[in-house]
Amino acid sequence: MKTKKMVRLSLFLAIGVLLHYLESQIPYSFAVPGVKLGLANISGLLVLYFYNPKEFVFIGFLRVLIVALLYSGFGTAFLLSLSGWGLSTLLVLIMFYSVKPSIYGLSLVSAIFHSLGQILTVMAIYEAIGMINYMPVLLLSSSISGVITARISASVLKRLDKVTI
Repeated sequence: MKTKKMVRLSLFLAIGVLLHYLESQIPYSFAVPGVKLGLANISGLLVLYFYNPKEFVFIGFLRVLIVALLYSGFGTAFLLSLSGWGLSTLLVLIMFYSVKPSIYGLSLVSAIFHSLGQILTVMAIYEAIGMINYMPVLLLSSSISGVITARISASVLKRLDKVTI
């Protein structure tokens, strides 16, 4: 891997970790548990558009690991993050290769399946099938956050397109 590419991917990774941290500082007192914007996913979407799926998976996985190392540890929060990331990444890659959707489509799929992965993991860990009743709330909030994340990503893409990445 060329040094220039490695440095840029490292910057996307650092931005993702920083966005995760900044978002964790936002008090979501108005929201229900588990509802977040998912701003760190912006860096992943940008990596997918500027590089390729291999780097998208690599940077996303590293972000989950680094966040666990720095903030949450490797307990339940890590498992929820990893399962959400894994399922959403799988579906994003399927869409990316099959229908070539817009960044809005990818962001929506990512947000929705991230929530689904987390709900399925909570159901497995706590043997609580009733958690599926929480899915409509997460689907609605994921759809809203997916659109917001896509809008920000599209705006950044437009600006970075003018710069050689």
